[in-house]
Amino acid sequence: MAVLVASAGAACTLDVQGTGGSGAGAAPASPGDGGGGGEGSVDGLPNGMLYGWSASTPAQPGIYELPGWLTLESPTPDKTVQIGERALVSGVPAHAARARRIRDDGLFGLSLESARENRIPLSTPLQRPWRTFHEASLAEARGPDGEMSAGRVSDEDTAQAAATYVPVDRSDGSTSTVSGWVGDVEGDEGGFAWIRAFAFDDAAQNDERARVPAPARAWRRVDFTGVETARAGQIWVYPAAGDDARRSAASFAFLNLESARYPSSAIPTSGSARRREADVLVANNAEWLIWKGWFKAILEIAPNYASGEQLADHDLLYIDSGTRVFLRASDGAVVMTVTGADGSASLETESLSWEREQPFRVEVSSSPSGLSLRVSLDEGKDVAIEEPAAAVAIPVPESGHIHILGDPDGSQECADLRRVEFYEVH
Repeated sequence: MAVLVASAGAACTLDVQGTGGSGAGAAPASPGDGGGGGEGSVDGLPNGMLYGWSASTPAQPGIYELPGWLTLESPTPDKTVQIGERALVSGVPAHAARARRIRDDGLFGLSLESARENRIPLSTPLQRPWRTFHEASLAEARGPDGEMSAGRVSDEDTAQAAATYVPVDRSDGSTSTVSGWVGDVEGDEGGFAWIRAFAFDDAAQNDERARVPAPARAWRRVDFTGVETARAGQIWVYPAAGDDARRSAASFAFLNLESARYPSSAIPTSGSARRREADVLVANNAEWLIWKGWFKAILEIAPNYASGEQLADHDLLYIDSGTRVFLRASDGAVVMTVTGADGSASLETESLSWEREQPFRVEVSSSPSGLSLRVSLDEGKDVAIEEPAAAVAIPVPESGHIHILGDPDGSQECADLRRVEFYEVH
């Protein structure tokens, strides 16, 4: 596993060991077991906290060691995770907990992603099925992970813009997202390196979302979303696009084409489309978190998607099909439902609007005093709803699990977990 921490020319290599409580079979831990790179509750639990974990800077770039009471199942090997504006970690093994941030001055979080497929058969433009157009040449180059994971595309044609392109399976009428890393862009002002999806309408990819202006030494990830049309399914990369033809070069790496409205982490491919399975995170000690049928929890999350971009209801906490807290896809409301032997009850917020990566704080409580739901957004939006008459005790699930940012099948959408805490209920 490797990471590039500064520019396209500097690199360091990591040796990844096991991740403790991350993976099937991890045993519950006592309160205070925080895990490497995160912070857990300590002796003298604050305000009746039973168990808690919060994300911080990881001990190893891109990797957390989770406490024993949290179990992560992430079965796909060779994953990636972005750790800043100019760098990612590649080669992340199965069941490792990924520490993600997209800005150098931003906060880290535990990356939990839905199942996704990269339809680009070779994610680096180096060899067939990639094909050259006009006088383009390809060479191996160092990528944003510090490895030789990029393709260096050079334009030797002074009359026309040279490029390289790869055929992809088309999904007519589908809303899809292209993403990729671009770095070491040579040339003068006015030129730019460009990633283009031939099947997309031009309006979806004719601005800075798909372009990196020249000159640009540092790596940068770009992404753009469009509706696939009946035109040929091809992904093109241009090292020297612009009004005037010129000789230049740029490096491209970790290109994705996903059937989704926003990008997920890069999915490396080496000859055919590849699927990354969904992450599953559980608190494996539900019997300690649900006391006499009652529970209270606080989560801080950062959805990787904006309002209107999710395709499925996204569970924030899932105890069973009748007791869950979720972000509803149809209108962006946060919904809490509780079901027990004596009936069921629910609360929901108004429709919410947010940007990609905007933090949420969600506090839920089911107690003898009724239900309580409070949602705070980073920009000051605060919604609180209580229903004193809705007192419904729930059973501890037979699995002993409370799912976090997903259900038993895994995360339905992609988000970062910044904090999770469970409290006593009186």
